[in-house]
Amino acid sequence: MRGAYGVVVSGLGAPARIEPIHVDGPGPGEVLVRVVANGVCHSDLWAIQHGNWGSPFPMLLGHEGAGVVEMVGDDVTHVVAGDPVLLVWAVPCGTCQPCRRGRPRHCAHGWDQPPRLHTEDGSRLIGTLSIGSLATHTVVHAEQVVPIPERLDLAHACLLGCGASTGIGAAVNTAPVRPGDSVAVIGLGGIGLSALLGSKLAGAEQLIAIDRIGSKLDIARSLGATDVIDAGVDDAVAAVRSLTDAGVDVAFEATGLASVVEQAVAMLARAGTAVAIGVPAPDSTVTLDWGQSTDGAAYPAKITLKVTDGGDPLAEDFTTWLQAAADGRIDLGALVTTVAPFTEEAIAEAFRAMLAGEVIRTVIGFD
Repeated sequence: MRGAYGVVVSGLGAPARIEPIHVDGPGPGEVLVRVVANGVCHSDLWAIQHGNWGSPFPMLLGHEGAGVVEMVGDDVTHVVAGDPVLLVWAVPCGTCQPCRRGRPRHCAHGWDQPPRLHTEDGSRLIGTLSIGSLATHTVVHAEQVVPIPERLDLAHACLLGCGASTGIGAAVNTAPVRPGDSVAVIGLGGIGLSALLGSKLAGAEQLIAIDRIGSKLDIARSLGATDVIDAGVDDAVAAVRSLTDAGVDVAFEATGLASVVEQAVAMLARAGTAVAIGVPAPDSTVTLDWGQSTDGAAYPAKITLKVTDGGDPLAEDFTTWLQAAADGRIDLGALVTTVAPFTEEAIAEAFRAMLAGEVIRTVIGFD
C-alpha cells in the first residue's frame, strides 16, 4: 500500500478537498501511474454537482491526466515502469452492447475503476469517469493507458485525455469533417478550440469561430480560424449565413447550452451536420424549428444532429493525435493558459476562472 494525496469529493455538491489516500499495487491488467499533469475540465465540476455518471461517492476527482508508469500488473505488455503515458476514459471498453456488436465508436464506456484506491477510513474511491487523476497516483485498466512520445510535454499531452480528444474526435470521427467543408464552432473553450483544430486537421476550408470573449476569438484566429464572430455583438446564425452561401456544412456546439444546439442546427446548409459536444444540465430541452416557415428549419434542410461521446475514439486515435501533437500538427500548448500547483486554492481558482471564461485550460502540475 502506497501513501498518496488526491482531491476527494465526499458527496453530491461537497467541496473538493486534498486528502491523504491509500493506493494499492495494480492487479492483473492494471497500471499504477504517478500523475504529472492534469487538466481541470468542466466535466469535473459537472460530476461534483450532478454525480459521477452512476458511480458512487466518495469520488477521486480528475480525468484529464498524464504521468509516468510506476508499476504494471500481470499481462500488461504495452507499457513498462518509467514510460510517460496518457490516461484516457473514452477508449472502448469492449464489454458494452455497442462494443459486442462491433461498433466500438458507440461505446458506452462501461469501465469500473480497479478497487485499488481508498480514503484513510478505508472507503473505496472511484475516479471521475473511472480515472481519478487529480491525485499524485492512480490505478487504471491497462487499456486506459496510452504511451506518449517522449518529446511531448505532459502538461500539454494531458489535454488529450478529455478536452482535446473530445473536440478533435468530434470533428474527425463524429461529424466527420471532410476536405473542403465549411465549419462553424460555437464556444471557444478547450473543447471548442480543439474542434477547430480537428476540423483544420481534416481539411476544412472555411473555419468560423464564435464566442463572446474577444481573447478567445484571437486565439481561434491564431489556430487557423478564417472568420470570427462576436456573439455578444452579432446574431451568430445570421452572421454565419452572411459569411457563407447558404450556411455551413458542419456546426459544433461546445458550450453545454441547449439553446446553442438550436443555433448550430439553424446555421447549417442543406444536408449539413450539427454536433453537440458540451455536457448539458440534466433537465435541458432542445426545441428545433422543424417545418418550412423559417430559414434553417431542420426538416426541409434535411439536417443531421449528432451527439459525440468524448470524440467517439478508438485506442489508435489517441496514438495518432499524440503523434500529431509531437510533430506540431496539433498545437496543444496554445490551449494551456496556465500551469498551477496542486493545492486546494489553485484548484478552486481553476474552477472560478473556467466559469468566468478567463482561461482555456488550467493544468495542475504535480512535479
